[in-house]
Amino acid sequence: MFGKKSPKSPPLPDLLQATQAGQVRTAAARRFLEFCQQDYLTHTKADGFDPQVYLDAVKLVLNRLEATRHME
Repeated sequence: MFGKKSPKSPPLPDLLQATQAGQVRTAAARRFLEFCQQDYLTHTKADGFDPQVYLDAVKLVLNRLEATRHME
């Protein structure tokens, strides 16, 4: 109760920290990464939120967006 700090949202996962916008080559991937960095913090307190599933999904989408660069 008293003297207890409220739980803080966890820091951004390593994947999002390691994959900065400067390392992402396509504009679509950069915009998606920026969205995910903001979106992640809004969902961390939701019931049933699994950060690993979220990170896996982000990684999958970023890989696909980056792969489209080589297809053009």
